[in-house]
Amino acid sequence: MTSPQPTPVGAPTDRPTRATTHHGSPSVSGWRLIFVAGFVPLVAGLITLLTTWLGVARSDSRWWTGVGSLDFSYSTLSRAGSDAPAWVQLTGSVGGVNIVAGAVAVIVVARFGLRNGQRWAWWFLAFCFVWVGLHDASAATRFFQTTGQPFMLLPYTYCALMLGGLLRSRRAVFASPDFTTSTRSVPCA
Repeated sequence: MTSPQPTPVGAPTDRPTRATTHHGSPSVSGWRLIFVAGFVPLVAGLITLLTTWLGVARSDSRWWTGVGSLDFSYSTLSRAGSDAPAWVQLTGSVGGVNIVAGAVAVIVVARFGLRNGQRWAWWFLAFCFVWVGLHDASAATRFFQTTGQPFMLLPYTYCALMLGGLLRSRRAVFASPDFTTSTRSVPCA
C-alpha cells in the first residue's frame, strides 16, 4: 500500500487557479460580474420608486418613466376605475422596494457567498437570473413594444452580466475540493 505523497510546490492541481481575497482564501472568478449586475436592478428599483412618487405628487402631469412620458397622468387613472390610482401607486411602490431588496440580495450574496465559492450562493444567483432577470427582460420587452420606451436595456444588461458571472464561476464553484496531499497515483484528466 502506498502512502499519500505531498503535492510538490508548483505542481499543477485539478482545480482551476483562483485569485485570493484579502483574507488569503480563494476568490471565485466571475463574482465581480454578478456584483456589478446587482447595481442594475438597484438603479431600476430606485427609478421605479422615484417615478411613482413623482407621478402621484404631480398628479396632473403625464406619467414620467425616467426615459419619457406615458399618455396618462395619475389624476386621469380614475377613468379606468375608481381603484386604478391606488393600484398603480401600490404596485409602483411595492415593486420598486422589492426590486431594490432583490438587488441588494444579489450584491451581498455575490460578495460574501459566491466570491468564496459557496454553492448555495451560485444556486441562489442562478435563481435570480432565471426567475427575476428573464421575467423582467420579457416584461420590459413587451412594455417597449407597446410604448416605445427602452426599459429592456436594464434587464438585458442585468441578464448578460449575471449569465457571464455564473458561467465564469461555475467551474470553480462545482470543482472537486482541492486537497493538499494527493491520494491518487495517476492524475485525472
